[in-house]
Amino acid sequence: MTKITTLCMFLLGLLPPEVLGFQINFRTLLPRKATHTSPDEMSLEILSTTNSEDNRNPDIEDLTTSYSRSLHTIEQKKNGKQDASSRTTNRKTQRQKQGKLILVRCGQSEFNANQTFTGWNDPSLTDRGIQECQHVARLLQAEGFEIDTVYTSKLQRAIKSAWIILQELDALFLPVFKTFRLNQRMYGSLQGLSKKATAESLGVDSVQAWRRSLKAKPPKLPESDPSHPIHDRRYRDLPRSVIPSSESLLDCQERARPLWEHSIRPDLQAGKTVLVVAHEDSLKGLMREIDDITDDDTQQLRMPKGVPVVYRFDENMEPVVSGGYPGLNHTSGAFLEKPGRISELLLVQEQWKNDVGFQNQHSEKKRRQATLEASMQQLRRQQNLINEFESKNNPLQHIEDEPIQQLVERWTDDPCEFEDYEFFAAVDEEMVTPTVVPVPTKTPGTNPRQDGPFVVLIRHGRTPHNNLGLFTGWEDPPLADGGVDDARNAGRLLRRHGFEFDVVYTSWLTRAIQTAYYVLDELDSVWLPIVKSWRLNERMYGALTGKSKKMVSNEYGEEQLKKWRRGYTIRPPPTSSYSVNYPGNDERRAKHFQDLPISWRESLARSIEQRKLVLHRKFPKTESLADCMDRSIPFYTKCIKEEAVNHGKRVLITSHENAIRGILMHLCDIPEVAMNQLHLPNGLPLVYNVRGRCISLLDDGSGIDPMEVHDFGPAAKYLFKPCEITDDFYDSMMQGGVSKADKNTNGRLSP
Repeated sequence: MTKITTLCMFLLGLLPPEVLGFQINFRTLLPRKATHTSPDEMSLEILSTTNSEDNRNPDIEDLTTSYSRSLHTIEQKKNGKQDASSRTTNRKTQRQKQGKLILVRCGQSEFNANQTFTGWNDPSLTDRGIQECQHVARLLQAEGFEIDTVYTSKLQRAIKSAWIILQELDALFLPVFKTFRLNQRMYGSLQGLSKKATAESLGVDSVQAWRRSLKAKPPKLPESDPSHPIHDRRYRDLPRSVIPSSESLLDCQERARPLWEHSIRPDLQAGKTVLVVAHEDSLKGLMREIDDITDDDTQQLRMPKGVPVVYRFDENMEPVVSGGYPGLNHTSGAFLEKPGRISELLLVQEQWKNDVGFQNQHSEKKRRQATLEASMQQLRRQQNLINEFESKNNPLQHIEDEPIQQLVERWTDDPCEFEDYEFFAAVDEEMVTPTVVPVPTKTPGTNPRQDGPFVVLIRHGRTPHNNLGLFTGWEDPPLADGGVDDARNAGRLLRRHGFEFDVVYTSWLTRAIQTAYYVLDELDSVWLPIVKSWRLNERMYGALTGKSKKMVSNEYGEEQLKKWRRGYTIRPPPTSSYSVNYPGNDERRAKHFQDLPISWRESLARSIEQRKLVLHRKFPKTESLADCMDRSIPFYTKCIKEEAVNHGKRVLITSHENAIRGILMHLCDIPEVAMNQLHLPNGLPLVYNVRGRCISLLDDGSGIDPMEVHDFGPAAKYLFKPCEITDDFYDSMMQGGVSKADKNTNGRLSP
């Protein structure tokens, strides 16, 4: 079939002739395994991310490198026989269009607002800063920019600025690389001091020299000072020699140079649109490198907030002046809006608020709604209203109706989308007693750190689809209000128990990414690397996506619905290639898939339609539960375990019920027949102790048995097995202060 399809595409003029003699074996063309060679803290995320980089799962069948790489190999062999002039001509004709670079200064921080030297201190954004970032996103939307890669610093004001922009652009799935090289200039002992008071005490000229001079450094911050970066765990993987105690403007700009040379520039040469969200001084360093600005002119650069600067490049990677508002002096970049415009808009808004009581709405819980979702929510509200009216006007209402009304009104954990406990629950019923980690007795904030390795798995917070009983799958609704609360509550619980993490893994779907972000925000750890992979996506429900159980039952019949519920290997009907639910039609995400084989049928159809060569990958159109396990389990064993767990890292995984089920199936030896009977509550941390090979819950201090609060389904007996008392596990307990007598006390153990 492959040879026939290739021949047809050649006859249509869609493939070059040399392809006919090239046999492609997708089982042997495996992605290269990334190696951690970067000396700084970027190594883990940049080289581990599976968004746009090569996947590293060599035992998963049918994985392949990009087909275009194969064509490139053919061209290299062919060109090797040509003379130098011919090769030069070939390179010119085949040269890819350069990408665009978008520079954005982070929004206003709390220290900006009160005129305090910030540097490497880590204040959060103000309300004005949030609005500035939202405005940036709208400008990018209006111009039609589609971002491919994001770079930001290790400081939360820049990370949160990037988050707000991507959330407004509905692009949270993009890879975000966080590096100290984009940090603001280190202001030494001036950090945390009032600019005005410092100028009055030390002299205006001295302070201005430190702020504006290219080479003048403020006084150093002593390493014994608790606020020195060497005491901050986000920089602990850096050599001590590269952590500054004070920096000149030139030092800060030189720090950013390697990032431009080794990461940003290659991305641009690959045709990517790169967004950099950072700080004024580090952005000046990038501008200085791009435009070859002199030292004297560099001191005159000013980078305003709330307006992006866009660079475009020619085929030689030289910046070209393009349309838009004139950029900064001595630069080729162009503003997307007149500088200062956002300040005028915010001033008018403030006056409007004072005059008419207008309140700006910038809720973290803001979400979009599909038409079906909005309709079903309106129907739910109407039903609740009718129930409330009848209960008030019908004193003879039956008592048995009351729980039904309460069930409709209250938020509950999302039920398992294919749950059907009847045939399994009748087999045997056992009392399940999970291991519960007690609440630390010490003063909050002084609890001992939980040592690794361990893995915490959290199912994403609730979404409107969950509450309405819709099959979600790869559809991408954001968290509902209650879902944001789920995530933040999970973060607070982990913080109370002294948990810290080294790396986070999540899916490409918004609800899982948001859950990871809000958990990290509560842990004051948004700087952690977040590795996003489609292999942690929810099960692909095919033609059932977006439909309720009643809709499916009416369309396919109750018996067929039961088969899909109970079957481990039975797939729902596939979605159409022309459906909006087919992942391959989401062009923004589709171009980031690099570890799926080429679908020759889809490639042929789309190439004929567009009258040019289109190589389309084999995206899933439907999945059984087994299919979902076949991607989530290898991702855990070959990526998460090998890259993090085996190195003693503390891992957080925020994903979806079926993807997490697969990981738990591997970790807890849960049989296939029981997988559809395991229910995972939203936003509940499950702590896997690597040494004890057991799942624990965290005591929330309420005194209520977790099994009375949460429904794990009949398969809970497989999930909550006793911990294995190995030598390593016993040593870890003794280090944590757990005595031998405590081992079997109420199932409460240290993770």
